Amino acid sequence: MLRLQTALVAAVFLIGAGTAQAQQTWPLKPVRLIVANAAGAAVDTGARIVASALSASFGQAVTVENRPGAEGYLAAQAVARADSDGYTLFFASQSIFAIDPHIKKNFPFDLERDFTPIAVLVDDTGPVGLFAHPSMPFTTLQEMVSYHRANPGKLSIAISVPQFSMLSSWIDKRAGIETLQVPYKSAAQAVQDIVAGRVSLFLTNFGFFERYVKAGKVRPLLVTRPAEGWSQIPTLASIFPDFTYQTFFALVGPGGMPRELVLQMNRAVAAVVEDPKFNQSLTKIRWRNLKGARTPEGTADFQARTRAQWGQFIRDIGLEPR
Repeated sequence: MLRLQTALVAAVFLIGAGTAQAQQTWPLKPVRLIVANAAGAAVDTGARIVASALSASFGQAVTVENRPGAEGYLAAQAVARADSDGYTLFFASQSIFAIDPHIKKNFPFDLERDFTPIAVLVDDTGPVGLFAHPSMPFTTLQEMVSYHRANPGKLSIAISVPQFSMLSSWIDKRAGIETLQVPYKSAAQAVQDIVAGRVSLFLTNFGFFERYVKAGKVRPLLVTRPAEGWSQIPTLASIFPDFTYQTFFALVGPGGMPRELVLQMNRAVAAVVEDPKFNQSLTKIRWRNLKGARTPEGTADFQARTRAQWGQFIRDIGLEPR
């Protein structure tokens, strides 16, 4: 009996020691941060700011691996299929974790099974702006609506991101108009056409397009939230008080990650988002973390609440799953 008790104690000790050793030894090699956007894109810039900060906090290099294509699914699949050892992580946004479950009939992921939420990196990716070419005879949304009603079919809007297509549809529905959406494969192509006046309007990230506003090449009509230094531009919520538009980037791993490893990562991310230098770097691209890293459970809850908000947004514009 004594031998059995001794063996059990020894086994428990070894298990505990193994867990502690695993915590102490991760990471032993560089960590991959999978990004669903191409190198050089605005999201890639933010991801590299995050990767640099995480490298210092993890004590090991965090390298950005760009996997653009298939609406972000190539990147998501690379993470979902990876080992759950903490060396492959996802720079995950609302696109897959909040929007696509509502608009894809055959959404290919089980978010709870395939991924492990770790922490929130960014909970505000900056204001989105609605811009008009200076030749357009209006300076406000209300004037734009009047112009559209007097000139039906003449307003076109450049769209380079599916999410902005939904936002444009929401504005149209609430304003009682119907602009012609012109899809572009990249924001760079859309920029050329709005600056040249080949399209009337452009909906894009304000930070990305700010230099064109300063140069007088476009006219801002509204923003989704206040843009620092541009208090004269009205927000959508000031026109439509029920407007909500939550965006984020979270650190997510493959499903089934060990609890202790997730907590270790969460603590490292919390140290990053509390660092003033990190937040200053985010501010330069108009990103923010307003409420901290959250716990892993808090991250999952935040994603679920954001998913519910986007579900209502999508129902409001009458978009059916496809």
